[in-house]
Amino acid sequence: MNIYEKILAIMQDVQYLAKDDHVEFGKTNYKALSEEKVTAIMRAELIKYSLIVYPYQQDSNRAGSVTHVDTKYRMVNVEDPKEFIEIASAGDGADSQDKGTGKAMTYAFKYMWLRTFALPTGEDPDKISSAELDDKDKKAADKAQTAAPQYIDKIKQTVIFKELHRTGWNAKSMLAYIAKKDPENAPDTLGHITVKQFTWMVKALEKRPDKAAEPPADQA
Repeated sequence: MNIYEKILAIMQDVQYLAKDDHVEFGKTNYKALSEEKVTAIMRAELIKYSLIVYPYQQDSNRAGSVTHVDTKYRMVNVEDPKEFIEIASAGDGADSQDKGTGKAMTYAFKYMWLRTFALPTGEDPDKISSAELDDKDKKAADKAQTAAPQYIDKIKQTVIFKELHRTGWNAKSMLAYIAKKDPENAPDTLGHITVKQFTWMVKALEKRPDKAAEPPADQA
């Protein structure tokens, strides 16, 4: 049998793959076809018809938490090793750590089988739903925004400089005052003062008369 006859024979053997997995997240709820089932069934067919498949070229890129891979596979007729076909596939893998590439490769491998042998499944395209990915991205963005220090803007910096000029209290003394009150988040410049620290500074400066010499006592 040539390679095309073998592919046709496999298509006759495997005409449908039933879903065996379940995806549920929030309002998303659907059945899916696992890569494990697809690979197990197709591996048995390859052995039966003396075919091998292997990846020989791959390109990947990452955008945010999603990794994309473009992979080319080669299917070889073991009975005539000079006879082979090349198959292109692609996949995306959603992961905020280091598993994105592996997930994308698994996705590409699974869909290489489904498309090459025209296997119907009725399956939704993503193992991880778009709703779940959007939710994870939103939570990560919210967490980063909460964790990041909220520095004062240019307008508040101008207020500080005017008050320092009025009272004669220099920037170095002001930063030392803030460092004493908040040693874990001591600013190195007036531009790195947080909104909370700005409130302390304004209250302290309001207590000082014009051109005073020493900073006020800590009232916290």
